[in-house]
Amino acid sequence: MTSVDHYELFWRAATDAGFTKTETATFAELLRFAICTTQQDNGEIAAHPGDLPPGQPADLLVGRAGGLPQLPVDMPWPTDPEGYPLPFIASFNCAALPRVERLPLPSDGSLLVFLHHQEDYDVCERSGEQQYGRLLYVLAGTETAAQLPADYAAHPYYANRDFIAPEQDLFAVVHADLPSWLTAEDANLSVFQQQLARDMPHRRELCALVDRLRPAANSAAFQFGGYSWHTGGKSYGHLYDDPELEMAEKKLRGRLTGIDRAQEAFLVEQKLQRIRREWLPLVQFETRDDVYFGRFMIRADDLAAQRFDRAVSWTEFTE
Repeated sequence: MTSVDHYELFWRAATDAGFTKTETATFAELLRFAICTTQQDNGEIAAHPGDLPPGQPADLLVGRAGGLPQLPVDMPWPTDPEGYPLPFIASFNCAALPRVERLPLPSDGSLLVFLHHQEDYDVCERSGEQQYGRLLYVLAGTETAAQLPADYAAHPYYANRDFIAPEQDLFAVVHADLPSWLTAEDANLSVFQQQLARDMPHRRELCALVDRLRPAANSAAFQFGGYSWHTGGKSYGHLYDDPELEMAEKKLRGRLTGIDRAQEAFLVEQKLQRIRREWLPLVQFETRDDVYFGRFMIRADDLAAQRFDRAVSWTEFTE
């Protein structure tokens, strides 16, 4: 499909509006573009992406949720540590997905998503391994077949529900994603945020400019890239279920003793910024249970090298 340089469009618009290069560059470091999907349900789009700028395609078919996956003919169905087959979530045609800067998805082939969200959430320690979730990348031209695993109904979880979800087509648009604090009043910013904001005196005006160019998504069945979705309580002004925050605090463990809370919060936020440059929320999505949503995190260099086996599943509970 035709490639659009979203950052270049933003830079041109910011320059035409009179913003300085320094402020625009600082702001652009925080700006992300995400691929958001809606799903076709009974002939109608179930989750609308909101008003789109002129020329933005709203009906780009990029994949399918539910149904059976097209697995390579010599590949067994992915299983969890107990040997149970993992539920299939969705497949995406990488050639059809919009191109987004700083999100180096493959240009062809397909990406298959498997996750048992309840079992994944119950894993207390993040082992760095895909135990109850799996991302599979299938090269273009691979011979594939769709068939159920023989023991798909063996897991007790499926005693009263279908193993295979109904098929739904997925359509994609590109949206902008920004940290929410950029529109907050200065008095409500943390010390670290105030430091970043010094070089962005017109950050609210820049947020409004981005919203005109590429509005934020109201909702999405699946989202590639952008920032992590949130659901719960707060810690240092952040949300407990932010995986990047959990990574940052884990890396700083042992270095936060003997300092006051303000210093602790500053160090955590500083580390958080670095983690967000190293890791990406590759894909986030709603599950079949309203109180859970799924997420796969991946290092930026692993995504660039198409090492999807190094992605980490990160299921969240919404209540």
